[in-house]
Amino acid sequence: MELQSLQQKLELELTNKSKAVILESDTWCVPVRTLEVTYKPVRRTKMDILMKMLFLSLKDTKFQSSEQISEILLVEQLFVEDLLSKMQKTGLIEKVDSYFQLTEKGQKQFANGVFEEEQEATSTEILYSSTHKNFLVGDIEEVLEFEDFPEQIFRYQIQKDELPIDDRFMVEAIRSKKDDNDEEIEDEREKLFITSIDSVEDVQVNDVPCVEFLLYDEEKDLFFSRVWNTLMKKWDDHLENLIQENEKSSWRQKLPLD
Repeated sequence: MELQSLQQKLELELTNKSKAVILESDTWCVPVRTLEVTYKPVRRTKMDILMKMLFLSLKDTKFQSSEQISEILLVEQLFVEDLLSKMQKTGLIEKVDSYFQLTEKGQKQFANGVFEEEQEATSTEILYSSTHKNFLVGDIEEVLEFEDFPEQIFRYQIQKDELPIDDRFMVEAIRSKKDDNDEEIEDEREKLFITSIDSVEDVQVNDVPCVEFLLYDEEKDLFFSRVWNTLMKKWDDHLENLIQENEKSSWRQKLPLD
């Protein structure tokens, strides 16, 4: 994959879609960090009738065994035992003085009518750009296939050693990645929730090539910048705004003299 070919394609797209002319073009890279994040997803499902009946029974009556509950509910004891075991493991019920009792967590879930079950810890990689102060969605492996990587780094890039990122932003990034890549059916994805991050490892920093254009619309007497981000595979508003904020005042000087 050649960056030069992409640059030529983008030039044609820009000039065909507008009356603007390209005054300058350039290629450079913006650093993007790969983070490996470990987290425990939670599966949330609506409580079935048996679970609701069990909750109601334990809420109002003291039971010592699954056999007693099975006789009251007229349900196979095996089903009751399996459900009691699951509820104990998830901290919804506990035994106090040899009697089953709802925990505070169990009371809350019963009130909401939703059963929450922690899944095994899992890891995923997400991409963070200090320059964007945000997470980016894309395939870094595809970016690394470019043959003609620019040596120049974005002149307004921000590179920080520390990652002052709140967990909730990482959770949003993981969800965005899953929405973009996950092939699970919609209903199944909606049942899985991420409530917290267990650990974050800074894996590596990769340079992402970008293609920059400075354009001028003579009819509107308007200058504007366009930047194609090869990771995101689209025009990058954030980088364009950074360039405009720092260089807009000097753009008129770039017009060719008559």
